[in-house]
Amino acid sequence: MSSLPPSISSASVRNILTLLASREAQLVAGSGGLERRVTWACRMRVRLPAFESVQGGELALLALSQLRRLDETLPRLLKSLQKAGVAAVGVAAPDLSALDPEAISFADQQNFPLILLPANSHLEEIEREVITFVVSFRGEIERKATEIAHHLMQLSVQGAGIQGVCDYLAQSREKWVIVQDSSGEVRVQATPDSARPLELPASFSDDFLHQRSLTRITEPIQIRHEVVGSISLIGPESDFDFLERIILGQVVPVLALEVARERERSEVENRYLVEAFTNIIRGTYQSTEEMLARARILGYDLAQPEVVAIFELAEEIPDFRPGDPAALWGRRIREELQRDWRGCWILVERRRVLALLPASVADENEREKTIYTRLERIFSRTNKGTPLSCGIGRIANTLETIPQSYREAQRALEIGRRLFGEGKIHSFARLGIYRLLFHLDGHSELDAFYRETLGPLLQHDSRQDETLIETLDSFFHCNGNLSETARMMHLHRNSLLYRLGRIEELLGHSLEDADFRLSLQIALKIHQVHKR
Repeated sequence: MSSLPPSISSASVRNILTLLASREAQLVAGSGGLERRVTWACRMRVRLPAFESVQGGELALLALSQLRRLDETLPRLLKSLQKAGVAAVGVAAPDLSALDPEAISFADQQNFPLILLPANSHLEEIEREVITFVVSFRGEIERKATEIAHHLMQLSVQGAGIQGVCDYLAQSREKWVIVQDSSGEVRVQATPDSARPLELPASFSDDFLHQRSLTRITEPIQIRHEVVGSISLIGPESDFDFLERIILGQVVPVLALEVARERERSEVENRYLVEAFTNIIRGTYQSTEEMLARARILGYDLAQPEVVAIFELAEEIPDFRPGDPAALWGRRIREELQRDWRGCWILVERRRVLALLPASVADENEREKTIYTRLERIFSRTNKGTPLSCGIGRIANTLETIPQSYREAQRALEIGRRLFGEGKIHSFARLGIYRLLFHLDGHSELDAFYRETLGPLLQHDSRQDETLIETLDSFFHCNGNLSETARMMHLHRNSLLYRLGRIEELLGHSLEDADFRLSLQIALKIHQVHKR
């Protein structure tokens, strides 16, 4: 008994028509059912019921003259046979006009192939010929499918991997082979030699293919009842046959085995990568040379300057549920970084992405600018609909200084978020004096300095509901330019001069005093830290 379902491995009505072409058989109705599977053939009996023991999938053969002797009509018989699951009906008749128009109309409506045979056809010979063809056809299809499946298994054993298995399938069937993961994203594409790779989006629909006159047949890939992806054969709409469906069913267990292997290998490699990455950013390793060698084995050259960048979700964003498209934010950042930054090392965690980015420009200032600009481009492409921030440490010229860059990236995130909010890139190198002030926030000497320097203005603004602090900050922001400050604050120049005079009066110092101006500017920076 065949190990393959007859409905898949059997010949089609189209094949039977080709077989009977030498007997002048012609299709007169039901062309939409040419791909129906023919599993057997049977002739009409000389007494009612005209056909008995119909199992489905048969080619029913009858002579119109004999049907009339049984006092049966062709339309009624066709309806009965179609309901019983017969694949097609062959009628021996003088010509097309001898067939009832109602029978032809029914066959077309139901896509039920109706074949006209010459009136003098030997139905017994046709029956034997079709049965012999169907049996041998099924055996040949199964032999070919088994042969291809055996070769695919051999490739798997030899370590060809998913790509190697798909490449062979693409060449042997001259069709594109696509493997998608459980979320529908394309993971592997194999292209036949006679074609170019398909330009596919990350995930695509049947409509996308139909617009290009292509279609696909697809089978799910399962591991222990879990659907982990799918494999598709893609080709022109008129260029598919049943053998390809059988082959696709045969290749699925091979791919399931490969996916299971990759999962296991990936889990081991991922644990090793995470451990190495964590050791590097924390500095918890025994030997620098040993750690550099370990990184090289993993494919990363840490002998060159590196910088640490951290992308992190906003604190108010709850954890995403599994299956939520937004949960893929980390993968998107990783893909963007890998595309834009050759040799980068990335670790994706639940709420953040850590990256070691090679810094190749010779001049350190230029390197910082280049890195910041490149990250800005990546950030603009990924920070859409998912509130997150990015912190960047200073460039680490040696392996030993990478932990410092990591701590700086963390610090930049903490300070930048508090001072400037979410959704921005915060570079430690650009924080300036805030690096010192933030570190000293809460220190008694810092607080005393702040109160002594700005105390009178703070008290005045709280009592009078005025904005002398804001005026002073704007004045320094405009480098003491009165006209620019007045324009920035939408004030008349005289109103600005009055406020500045009031500030000098309250503080008891002239704003022309360089040392006092420095103290005021530092105190205003402390004020910004306190405000947050």
